Amino acid sequence: MSTVSESNRTIARTAAAAFGGRPTVTRYWDDNHHSSVDILTCADQPTEGVNSYATLGLSDTPLTRDGAQFPVRVELVGACANNVDFFPNALSTAAFYVINDHLFCQPGTIFPRVIEMYDPDITMKHLMFVSPFIWGDAPHTLELPDKTVAWLLAVPIAEEERRYAETHGAEALEDLFEQAQIDIFDIDRDPVTT
Repeated sequence: MSTVSESNRTIARTAAAAFGGRPTVTRYWDDNHHSSVDILTCADQPTEGVNSYATLGLSDTPLTRDGAQFPVRVELVGACANNVDFFPNALSTAAFYVINDHLFCQPGTIFPRVIEMYDPDITMKHLMFVSPFIWGDAPHTLELPDKTVAWLLAVPIAEEERRYAETHGAEALEDLFEQAQIDIFDIDRDPVTT
């Protein structure tokens, strides 16, 4: 078992404080059992029947864009109805896209089919990343001795919404979400676009 760095302990404490409740941490492995990421879970947070999740250790992997290392690293957060057992798996899969496939992740990025691979019949198929808003102004960007860590909220979206974001931009889709007051905890909700 590897030693957890002080920076990663700070990340875990920050996520737990943002979510509230009593955290548990589970390690997830990629299919080849080569890479791992921990997922912190707080049950019934921010409301009863919903769990909050955060990756821990994703920020050990530098982000690269156009062949250059990006100065900020990321951890992913999400929240979903607690009867969706595979949501932390989907979040870890998104983390493995960054770790193993070196995909760049920033607000507006969409990772296709991350949810669909766990349940092809569910309405929401993809994850779009936005600045976190569920837990007030937390979690906030961390300036740690060895890295700067920003947080990105994984929002499940439908295929129609992915196409809309592709055509009109992720911010336009976020505006539609706000207008419709979507329940982002419901991964089987109706899409806001058709």
